[in-house]
Amino acid sequence: MWGRGLREVESVYLATFGQGARVVGVTSVRSGSGVSVLSAALAERSQRQTRTLFVGLSDPTAAVPAQASVWLPTDDDVEEYVATDPRGFDSLVALPNPEQSFAFRNAVAIRTMFDRLLETYGAIVVDLAAVEPRERVAVPVTTIASACESVVVVCLAGRDTRTSLSRAAAALRQANAPLQGIVINDRFNQTVGDEMIDEVSRFQNIAPGLVDRFIGLIQRTRVLNTKI
Repeated sequence: MWGRGLREVESVYLATFGQGARVVGVTSVRSGSGVSVLSAALAERSQRQTRTLFVGLSDPTAAVPAQASVWLPTDDDVEEYVATDPRGFDSLVALPNPEQSFAFRNAVAIRTMFDRLLETYGAIVVDLAAVEPRERVAVPVTTIASACESVVVVCLAGRDTRTSLSRAAAALRQANAPLQGIVINDRFNQTVGDEMIDEVSRFQNIAPGLVDRFIGLIQRTRVLNTKI
């Protein structure tokens, strides 16, 4: 999904945490761009260097009170609500109800919370909502992005236009978000070779040896693996 995979994550890590940032936010132009995937991968990579906290602020408003989170950024100690992710890093996810969501729309309160958490953690990765979300979100990205020290925008190649990307960047800059750069998600921009491999893989159970040889031939053919 992420093209060069580990190299993509390593590049983002070096451009953010590697340059001294301690709180890195990940957002996108639109929902469904893979922000949560990249955020978790970045947290996993960061955990190899220092104790890392993944903060999930991308979920929509809780549909019913029973689903709502019980913590707020203004709480004196939110660490009691932290869970350990199987991938090694710690996780703190918010799912506020409409009334609680106002507490998450104060950039000063969010930054104060991050500062308290940085007394325990060496790095924080913030999973943010899209700039142009599909549905109403509890925590607008422009509110939180300014509390981060570096913000990365995920762009869907083949789906997001220059106009929509420029509009998203303008909204983030207006909110004083420290934009670091763009990560291209090639999910919808496959090469001809990728498409051929997807199709031939359907016969893996019938003729595995032949399929493996055919895939190897495709992967060695440069013209089939060139982005159009």
